[in-house]
Amino acid sequence: MVARKFQVRHNDADFVVDYDTDDGFETLKFQLFSLTSVVPDDQKIIAVDENRVLSDDSDLISVAERLRLVSVNDEVNEQPQPQSSSHIAGNDAASVISDEELARILQAEEEALMLQQHFAGGSTEDFEKQIRPYIDKVRMYEDPVYQQAARKTVPVDELEEKALVALAKEGNFEPSKAEQDHAFLLQLLFWFKISFRWVNVPPCDVCGSETIPQGMGSPDDSESQYGASRVELYRCKICSRITRFPRYNDPLKLLETRRGRCGEWANCFTFYCRAFGYESRLILDFGDHVWTECFSQLLGRWMHLDPCEGVYDKPLLYEKGWKKKLNYAIAISKDGVCDVTKRYTRKWHEVLPRRNIITEPALSALLATITQECRRGISSQALSELEKRDQMESEALERDLHSTDDASISLPGRLSGDKEWRKSRLELGSDSLSSSSCPVRKCIDEHVTRIYNAFCPVLSQFVKEENPKIKAIKALEFFKKIIMDLKNTPFKMRKASINSASNTVQAIVHQLLPSFAELLNALSLKSKADPDGRVDICLAGDPVKTSLGLPVVLDALDDMIQNLKKIDNFVEDSLSLPLLKLNRIHSGFVRASGEELPVGIATSAFDGTCNFKWEEPNGAKGCWIMYEVADDKMHELVAYELMSANDVPERDPRDWVVEGSNDGRASWHLLDKQTSQMFEDRFQRRTFKITPVGHQFNVFRFRFLAVRDIKENSRLQLVSILIGIIIREHYSRLQKAQVKAIVNTHTR
Repeated sequence: MVARKFQVRHNDADFVVDYDTDDGFETLKFQLFSLTSVVPDDQKIIAVDENRVLSDDSDLISVAERLRLVSVNDEVNEQPQPQSSSHIAGNDAASVISDEELARILQAEEEALMLQQHFAGGSTEDFEKQIRPYIDKVRMYEDPVYQQAARKTVPVDELEEKALVALAKEGNFEPSKAEQDHAFLLQLLFWFKISFRWVNVPPCDVCGSETIPQGMGSPDDSESQYGASRVELYRCKICSRITRFPRYNDPLKLLETRRGRCGEWANCFTFYCRAFGYESRLILDFGDHVWTECFSQLLGRWMHLDPCEGVYDKPLLYEKGWKKKLNYAIAISKDGVCDVTKRYTRKWHEVLPRRNIITEPALSALLATITQECRRGISSQALSELEKRDQMESEALERDLHSTDDASISLPGRLSGDKEWRKSRLELGSDSLSSSSCPVRKCIDEHVTRIYNAFCPVLSQFVKEENPKIKAIKALEFFKKIIMDLKNTPFKMRKASINSASNTVQAIVHQLLPSFAELLNALSLKSKADPDGRVDICLAGDPVKTSLGLPVVLDALDDMIQNLKKIDNFVEDSLSLPLLKLNRIHSGFVRASGEELPVGIATSAFDGTCNFKWEEPNGAKGCWIMYEVADDKMHELVAYELMSANDVPERDPRDWVVEGSNDGRASWHLLDKQTSQMFEDRFQRRTFKITPVGHQFNVFRFRFLAVRDIKENSRLQLVSILIGIIIREHYSRLQKAQVKAIVNTHTR
């Protein structure tokens, strides 16, 4: 712990801030917020003496005591275009470094180039020998038989559905082909990450026990047939049998084995990309790594993809996250070879001295010769287009080389491979890709509210007909089975059937089907009855909207069935929180103090499913998430619900406050405060009432002050936040009863 005393100037006022460096940068921002009313996410804190902006990565022990606080433009009040999650990991242009720093770097680069002329000890032939085998490898990707075999191993329909749902969650229900192709590529990457297996030490082929290395062996004919030029040998600790681990290079063989290290991973994934028509190239890092680049028509440039890490469009992953000392990164494709090292560094002046195999002019000449060879026989028009793209890429590499990277993005260390192996390579670092500067995001969740509201007529019908609770539970369980049947069918032709003559439960569901009409409509589904009593449920509109809603319904049914089982008297007064979740707020703008990328983003807390969660990497000692109503209508908060995540109870919120603002966030009203709260189970929902304060608000903020364990854990995570409001217009009798029940009871 280091105690600091900062002198902070904001506008015309000066403040003295006592600060403990162990508390984290976010705590300092909250201290300044309490003094200046500038919310943490709108703060730009400048170290005056050093003339630099501070961030989470700044050393607050050594920084000088004079600080200046500036309030950035209020993006929410100006209703900005929210950022889409598909571009979260984008390689956006960053600000340019200062003239003085640029001059120093250029001088260092010039000196390194001069030294290279004297110390580059290799030959052109030596360099060429390292890349020639990879040229032969990428040519194999063009075999139509190989490509067809690759496509057959991929669940194309599933990945297409996930891609379209991901776009729909950004509000894009009519994506262009370029957007669809980009989204599918990302889903292909995520699927490959979980379908391919990393091999540290292979298990015994005979008994499956652990093995120990026994050196190298020569490949036999069956192994050489698939490009295995070397074979690793391992002896079983139990049965002493020898297990062979051939390092195959033939991508067709890798479709079968589905295992390896970075060489096999990048080889097979790049092959998959070509099989689905993406312009792709293998990136050979002379520092012992391999990855992929694909040309994104959506972005208009080459995009970095690392299948081993499941990371995309983060070219500084290796230098900044892994702390890797780069020298050469060569892109290899059917259309030629290219030096793309500059894409992966912002320290070119440090990289240059390590490029000591051949001189830069010799390298450029060699790559140009090989590229010319690869493009022999290409039409003049195609050649012209390739050369134009080459020129654009070269200009972009030079332009971005001296830009600064986004300090709010934390890039992880290497995650693939045994920890001791990674440690020996000095590639350990943080364990996640995260951002400490969450952009404004639009919640695409109106369907969640419609689904929740649609359960009202269903349960109301049960109560009206005085059906016993057990009958309602069985009917809902049967309806869940129907939803599961729909979910497990191809998304473009979903269909399920109910036969009223089959059993009593089906007959009840058939009888109550009119009350399910609103729910089916919310899912873009419809029912059609046959004369023989069978009812078919099928698509009524956009299948993507159905795909978006089905997980919400399944989670809602699970929760509803559990709550029904806890109710003693199933009567109209039961139809309130937590059983029914009417008047859930939706379609607002969300921002947060931080988030995990790409799936732990802030809007995950409002998507109505248990599939994703909001994760704040630095939230253990304090963080926040803010929700602004889209249409600026004022609402009175009557209750809210928090749901714990799937794992790591230490990350559950323990202490928090809920606040509301109705004056553009200039002031906040305390609505609720909780301390020492515990979530006993994973995926546990807890509902909290709000004592009526007689005020309405259009912005709600949850400030989480501490998690369950702040000593051994730095993160906070939540699956769901539900905000319940009073809607003044068009009250139904049942909705009024719900509000009354919420106010009079405090569900725990």
